[in-house]
Amino acid sequence: MQTSSQYSMFFPPPVEEVRAYFDQRGLPANEAECFFLFHEFKEWKNKKGEHLQNWKQFAQSWIKSLLKHEPCRFNAK
Repeated sequence: MQTSSQYSMFFPPPVEEVRAYFDQRGLPANEAECFFLFHEFKEWKNKKGEHLQNWKQFAQSWIKSLLKHEPCRFNAK
């Protein structure tokens, strides 16, 4: 039996939207592209194999990790 969540459509964000999100947080476009390509490779799924319902939450975790380990990548805006 299928649940209603299996019928919901998932649409990954366009790379331009990911770039804009990262730019607003002071990160370069190439970092946004790394995030985008990483999740494209993983088919926008989490560790449990479920589609990411909130890609921005995962982007925020990605950015926090960068800030912690490579703070020099952030622009001073």
